[in-house]
Amino acid sequence: MNRDRLPSTLLSANPVSGAEPGDGDRLAAIRAAVDTRRSMTAAPLHARAGLLRTLFAGPRRGRRLALLAGLTVVAVSVPLGLAVVGPGMHERGEDRLVTAAVAADGTLTCSGLHEGYAEPIRPDRSKVRLFPTVVPAGWQLVDVFARDSTGPAACITPSLVAGELDGQGVMRGGVWVNGPVDRISFDEDGVQSVPAPVRVDDVLNGRPAVRYEFRREDTVDYSWIWSDDRGKHWQASVAGYPLERARELMAAVGTDGSQVVWTAARAPGLRVLHQRTGQPYPAKTSFENWYIRFMADGRERTISVESDRLLPLAAELRPGLRLGELAGHPEIDFSGQIYYEPPQAGTRAIAEVEDDADDVRAILAGLRQLSPDDPLLDRYALRE
Repeated sequence: MNRDRLPSTLLSANPVSGAEPGDGDRLAAIRAAVDTRRSMTAAPLHARAGLLRTLFAGPRRGRRLALLAGLTVVAVSVPLGLAVVGPGMHERGEDRLVTAAVAADGTLTCSGLHEGYAEPIRPDRSKVRLFPTVVPAGWQLVDVFARDSTGPAACITPSLVAGELDGQGVMRGGVWVNGPVDRISFDEDGVQSVPAPVRVDDVLNGRPAVRYEFRREDTVDYSWIWSDDRGKHWQASVAGYPLERARELMAAVGTDGSQVVWTAARAPGLRVLHQRTGQPYPAKTSFENWYIRFMADGRERTISVESDRLLPLAAELRPGLRLGELAGHPEIDFSGQIYYEPPQAGTRAIAEVEDDADDVRAILAGLRQLSPDDPLLDRYALRE
């Protein structure tokens, strides 16, 4: 990264604002700040960073869907007791700071240290033990299996999602805010597109910022990176609106310590779909994945359920997608997949759809939690 491309006001900022000469902790604080700034010149992240951004970036979530199906297949082949370890995991001590890279389109990518892993667990020990009570004609239940997993959290999980939905529940546009992040680097080779993303110095709500413009099909998404009074970094994306309207919506976004403040009066027509309260997200989060495999007309089909979700399903919306309802619970119909929020709190189910959406919805609506001693769990457990 070239430091000269950062806003001059950021480069000239006191590394430890508010510290007085003679403060006993000042030298230690300055050293920590210098180390943080040095990290901004680090080499580009591991190649898997691009995959993580594709999987988890805010408003362009549609790009991750095909890849999720691929990850399910990978999970099937994990032998019992063997962990799939991401590059950089467990190679050094746990990093308490949240480190992220800013991609060429202005989205955040977690550092390699915060990549995740998964290891098999017995189905009867899984938190989620959802089992189909409806198996459509032509479908055959094959097996179930579970994975205990970790993955990145803070740098890719929005602290705020606000969207404009029409009368049918279709999102017209929205705002996504990520942060706070302790330190960032700039990765300028992470997105290959024509035309290339545009990056310019800007001012956002009176603070120096960097603005990105990323053209996607016939629309342009805008994102901003800025620092608060504490030196923590924030990122926000706006999709579905021209730049003038995007600026108006960003006027509704503020921060108070580690919290995002949303002033609804400054963004009429938008509603909050998710707003984090309490402590910031950790660098990594733990969750479980539950998989149900079927055979249908000679094709393998998998429904996956993830526990301990940090976001409600509504926060997965992006422009053009509709927030619907299935069996009284939220549903989003992506292209080729259905996202469904089962009755179990903090869970999300993902099912592939081909030409059988009615069958898939019947299975999802009929999922019920089994007790850990139910013999079905042993009968259908994948023999690993």
